[in-house]
Amino acid sequence: MSLLNNLKVARKRGSTVKMTLKQKSASLLPLLIFLFSACPIHTFASDHEIRKPAVADAFYPGDPAVLKEQVKKFLDNAQKLEIEGNITGLVVPHAGYQYSGQIAGYGYKQVAGNDYDIIVVLAPSHRDPFVGATIFPGDAYQTPLALSKIDKTVATALVSASDLVKLSRYGHRNEHAVEVQLPFIQTLFPDVPILPMVIGQYDWNACRKIGETLADVLKGRRALIVASSDLYHGNSYEECKKTDEKTLAAMASLAPEALCQGLLNESYFACGGGPVTVMEIAAKKLGANAAKLIARTNSGDVTGVKNGYIVGYGSIVVFEQDKGKPSKRIEYQKLGQKEQDELLKMARQAIAEYLRSGRIPRFTPKYNALEESRGVFVTITKDGVLRGCIGYHGFDRPLYDLVPDRAVQAAFNDPRFLPLRKEELDRIKIKISVYVTNVYEINDISEFEMGRHGIIMTKGNRGATYLPEVPAEAGWKTKQEELESLCQKAGLPQSAWKNGAQFWLYETQVFEEKS
Repeated sequence: MSLLNNLKVARKRGSTVKMTLKQKSASLLPLLIFLFSACPIHTFASDHEIRKPAVADAFYPGDPAVLKEQVKKFLDNAQKLEIEGNITGLVVPHAGYQYSGQIAGYGYKQVAGNDYDIIVVLAPSHRDPFVGATIFPGDAYQTPLALSKIDKTVATALVSASDLVKLSRYGHRNEHAVEVQLPFIQTLFPDVPILPMVIGQYDWNACRKIGETLADVLKGRRALIVASSDLYHGNSYEECKKTDEKTLAAMASLAPEALCQGLLNESYFACGGGPVTVMEIAAKKLGANAAKLIARTNSGDVTGVKNGYIVGYGSIVVFEQDKGKPSKRIEYQKLGQKEQDELLKMARQAIAEYLRSGRIPRFTPKYNALEESRGVFVTITKDGVLRGCIGYHGFDRPLYDLVPDRAVQAAFNDPRFLPLRKEELDRIKIKISVYVTNVYEINDISEFEMGRHGIIMTKGNRGATYLPEVPAEAGWKTKQEELESLCQKAGLPQSAWKNGAQFWLYETQVFEEKS
């Protein structure tokens, strides 16, 4: 389906166009290159150009008094959770307020009262196809409530630093995904300037470059980066719930490259997946090290109509967790043999089905233990040699759902290896590491016991992990050997672990297929 045909999809749910990242980054590429070459690039307008409201009375009330009252109601009805750290990133939906306004309210409630110098709004382009990203070349965005002034200093610095970011009206002229965020921002932060940026290119390299450059330009400023995105779009209420659960968990894992890959291969779905990826890259480089799901729903639950077209919505905060507060270790019961065998079976069936159809199958758990949410790593070897290994540290996805997903990711999306081929299937061996403790932070590296603990190390925007069994497989005799290798894996100097690094530990139960 062409972009123009996609745009004709009914917006009865206040929804955005159902267009996957793969479609955005592949099927439209020739058109994007042509349009980009013809796209008029502007300097800042000299006539004090204001971007007027485009979707007032469609996505939100056009009457200022009604709009003000509605935004206030969304914020008043939302609970502010305890977030131990500075919030630098936010994922919020952009559908019509009658559908997703309350979920957006939950997200914005978490930053109410915070102090920011600038608020960056990252949005997808639903109408204008182009490569890179664009910043509106005017003075301000307007809604019925107020004007949001554009920070021209930051905009100019970003355009100068990146060949992927341009000043242009493309992506802004009739786009709703930036505009619907502004009444919330104008209510909570009336005097804070914005940087409205629309992302038109969703591949990993482009997102990484834009995100890292954005972080460099924002360094030294108190910034909030808002990623505007809805989730699942389609005709199945049940599929919406399942897909949104996986997508939100991937977002909350704060692993932007894995998120981007999953969006591109359609394991996850978010129409603003590019903005979310860019936000997470920038937020992590600015110090964010944690994320939390705040609220989720879908148009079916909001309206009570669970047949027909369904759109998913969620809010996530990304933040820099306060240092010096080690989390408490929590222990979980180990799985029995039957549960182990069932997970191994699910993993292999998922890989086989993905080879056949390109889809990850859905499973119904036979045992209650498989409904527990745990962290997991799936490791694949072929003829005794590593063939792929992908994990997930979060505790917000049930094992029966997470293990098949990680198995497919390890088989087809580990960037160190080519995707698994059909003729290799009978030669691989699957190993699963299920977490039997939470992931908990430590202040003293002496608490780390090699061979017992898996370890995560982060420093700046880089990080890496090793499972508990890795030292024995590698033949390391000392903790220093493991820590130096961990630094190298993270792309850091061997001695980087000694100063300024953060560490988390976890323990696993390991089981594998019989030869």
